Amino acid sequence: MAAMDLTLDEAAKLLATEQERHKLARLVDPEECRELSVSGGACAYGQPCHAVWGSEHRCSNCTSFRSCHTARKTKKQERQGNQLYEITSQPVRLHAADGTTVQASLEFIDWREATAEELAAIPQKNNENATFLSEHDALTGLYNKDGFAHAVRQALAADAAAAYTMISINLRQFHMINDLYSIERGNAILVTVALAIRAKLPGGACAGRMFGDHFVIFTPTRDGLDERLEKFLQQAPVVDIDGERLPLHLHAGVYAIEDRNLPVAVMIDRADMARKEIENDYNITSARYTQKLWDKARDQQWMVNHFAEAMERGEFHIYLQPQFDRDVRLSAAEVLVRWIQADGTVISPGRFIPCFEASGQVAQLDRFVWEQAVRQLKAWEGTPFEKLALSINVSPKDFLYLDVASVLTELIAQYELPIEKLRVEITESAVVSKSQMVDSIVDVGFHVEIDDFGKGYSSLNTLRSIHAKTLKLDMFFLRSSDQGEARGRIIIDHVIQMGKELGMSIVAEGVETEAQKSHLLAAGCDSLQGFLFSPPIPVDAFEKKYGK
Repeated sequence: MAAMDLTLDEAAKLLATEQERHKLARLVDPEECRELSVSGGACAYGQPCHAVWGSEHRCSNCTSFRSCHTARKTKKQERQGNQLYEITSQPVRLHAADGTTVQASLEFIDWREATAEELAAIPQKNNENATFLSEHDALTGLYNKDGFAHAVRQALAADAAAAYTMISINLRQFHMINDLYSIERGNAILVTVALAIRAKLPGGACAGRMFGDHFVIFTPTRDGLDERLEKFLQQAPVVDIDGERLPLHLHAGVYAIEDRNLPVAVMIDRADMARKEIENDYNITSARYTQKLWDKARDQQWMVNHFAEAMERGEFHIYLQPQFDRDVRLSAAEVLVRWIQADGTVISPGRFIPCFEASGQVAQLDRFVWEQAVRQLKAWEGTPFEKLALSINVSPKDFLYLDVASVLTELIAQYELPIEKLRVEITESAVVSKSQMVDSIVDVGFHVEIDDFGKGYSSLNTLRSIHAKTLKLDMFFLRSSDQGEARGRIIIDHVIQMGKELGMSIVAEGVETEAQKSHLLAAGCDSLQGFLFSPPIPVDAFEKKYGK
């Protein structure tokens, strides 16, 4: 049952009814651990709700806390001496006349003499001390960050010879569950995952919830650990939300602890590092930390730290890769960026682009590249390159930090250029996930090109819903067709035909062989780009090579 919405008067009447049916019925605010009274259209706080147990602290297994945070009725049994207590917590939202809403729980408590079997099966309730509560997560009952670190350090100190492993577990796309179904449903799923983890913990292991959907496990390293972990991940729970069965997808990173003197937080970070390597690959559920991952992380951190300095020093340069029409005449060029340090060392875009996308610095870099491209177009006025169009790339992350349409429009206006001189390449994945923002770029008049079409994400809905003018076939599409696979050539032919019928021009990028060139031209491709013609080159080399 979901949370009930009640006015204060309705709550008072319901509480009076339930007090006749149960030995104890009350309203509590589990966040503040206080009883609530409602009368005369007013709500007032009373004594601590845990006082009924003779305790000075919050209960470790508080059903009312869990019911409010999961929007579900929650039940439990607890024993004090020979008395067996049955507690039911029903989440409610109390609405005052002034519009104030209070999250609360309607709590029913009944008790009776425990049977002999219940005395043996149900442990005595402990009135936990403040230390216990400070080290445990109130929602799931697992260790919190501090409690987990304390437990791990104790285990490591107790047995200096034992081998241990740290495991980091996350739910894939958990934020979407919160967005689609509500935070309360998301919390209920976190409780379900925590119960599944606790049920599978081997002896000597402990588990914690760091934050959100980030769970960690510290376990002795024993034979078959990888197989047991894989089985657990593959058999993740399936939850029911309003009659819809939702399978949960878990993925994990594994770090075999080698240096016991590392901080526990660093051990977790290393397991996280391995997990993040596979977080977007649903075909892989777990990965192990290696030195290579550490080297990669250190390299990425160096680039993040030196980004601002590199910008100030002018170490980022635009390169141009030409595009040619069917008669192999220069028709346009794509603007790319290269990082060349003061000593001449070139840092590959394959290294720094993903790094800056992860750090958010890609928006600043792309904004710089866009302006460099517009300035170059302005500089070409009155030269043989005056009619040439340039294509710039827009990262999906740019939409998080910039109003892309406004920035591009302002640049065109600032440098007084025709809007058709600047083309905008957007990856197909960004076209799908940021469709409204892409529409805004189309609406202001920019020539939009769908980039990387065919790179494992192809969706006909992309072509149906976005009014792009150009379709760029991805180089991987071409390479697959060049391996003696007739299927690849058939797909390329039909994609080109489909794009044509939609009124789009077709650019093939990554063309490397004469055979590819011949096939693409025969299939009706409008423009070609790739190393067969030219790699990306500096602007001055481009001007020298194609100035005639």
